[in-house]
Amino acid sequence: MQVLTYPIEESGKKPVYKYIYECIRRDIISGKIPKGERLPSKRTLAGNLGVSVITVENAYSLLEQEGFIYTLQKKGYYVSEDAVTAFGNGYVKEFSKEEERELFQDPGDTKENREYIADFSVNTFGADSFPFDAWAKISRKVLLDREESFLMAPEGRGVYELRSAISGYLYEAKGISAPAERIIIGPGTEYLHHILIQLIGRNSFVAVEDPGYKKVGKIYEANGVRVLHIPVDGDGMVIDRLPSRGTKLVHISPSHHFPTGCIMPVSRRRKLLEWAREQDAYIIEDDYDSELKFEGRPLLPMYSMGSDRVIYMNTFTRTLAPSIRVAYMVLPEKLDKIYSERLDFYSGTVSAFEQYTLAAFIREGYYERHIRRMRKRFAKCHDRLLRAFKETGLDRDAILHESKAGLHLMIEFKKEVNKNFIKLLEDDYVKINPIDLYCYNSELSYKNKYLICYGEIAEDRLITAMKAIKGALKENG
Repeated sequence: MQVLTYPIEESGKKPVYKYIYECIRRDIISGKIPKGERLPSKRTLAGNLGVSVITVENAYSLLEQEGFIYTLQKKGYYVSEDAVTAFGNGYVKEFSKEEERELFQDPGDTKENREYIADFSVNTFGADSFPFDAWAKISRKVLLDREESFLMAPEGRGVYELRSAISGYLYEAKGISAPAERIIIGPGTEYLHHILIQLIGRNSFVAVEDPGYKKVGKIYEANGVRVLHIPVDGDGMVIDRLPSRGTKLVHISPSHHFPTGCIMPVSRRRKLLEWAREQDAYIIEDDYDSELKFEGRPLLPMYSMGSDRVIYMNTFTRTLAPSIRVAYMVLPEKLDKIYSERLDFYSGTVSAFEQYTLAAFIREGYYERHIRRMRKRFAKCHDRLLRAFKETGLDRDAILHESKAGLHLMIEFKKEVNKNFIKLLEDDYVKINPIDLYCYNSELSYKNKYLICYGEIAEDRLITAMKAIKGALKENG
């Protein structure tokens, strides 16, 4: 058995497992590794090359799939005689650069188009998660019943049927009274933030969470509004860090904070409402993840505690599909009057057909049934993640900060990891983002903490990914 050594630093941007696969494949074809030769064990080769065991496992798997090597139970990996014969009876052949490129290069393997074993940076949904049958049935009915309405421009605030359906849903599902007249429909929350900028003006501050969903801050900054970054602790935004004057909007996600997953308790919600009343400011309650709570009843939205100071905002993108570009907000009475005076000239921005379909989907009970089904579905995904976390022993190296809600949680590693950790995982086709990617000024507070967006990842892939994380931690440390 030969000792195999390859200069891993020469792998460049190519995944390390692919580079090892190519090096061994080339040596088999050239005869440097003869037919029948036993290859080093995965652990031995990983130690020789300074990579994780799963990296070598992926390389050997590719070689085995292509027939270059085979396994004997409890004995190891061996070079296939057929593979060597097919490439020239084992003589040593020197390849030109062009031949090497043709034989070994995979130009399509880039970070932009690669398929990950597990991509924890985004939520993944199964194709059957969307209620196609019900949506198609309602769509056909809407087409027949609403022929004339499609020839007219939709109302600026959104079609009344949808606003009325949302109002009824909010009352039944969340116990809040949100008049349809004060609901505004838009093609995503970004549009709604642009509306708020025009209502509040550009001469005041907007406070956002740090860490948080950074796109919100970028929208305001792009419109010339000054943005304040307020730190977050285990109970949400730290209210004592808000300025005593000059701030007119505060954006929070109290039901399930992104990215830490914390939930703001009632005591802090009351404190924030008191601050808003004293400052004549408004709170944007981004309730995007509240429907997907797996255990117990969710806290009542802040809007129910102070509708005079809270702008309730939500979207159907999260619970239905990313292609359903429908979001809404409920304005406090004072802001609604300003909207009527200044912005009622706006035309509708969402397809009337989509609005009528969604209205019927909600009104006829399909949406509520869909939410119940999604809760059960993603509760199972959540449990799968926890099982993989424990079965692989990763729970000895890390802590999962979870809140039984939403489709993301935070993982904290017990030992320090450096930036090379992410590259090691990329090489094993696992993607993960550090929490400091969502920070403005709080990076040091979130050292060694990473975001896990799990969604519908198969259990075997989760286990493989957790093993990769464990291997990368060992190699990194």
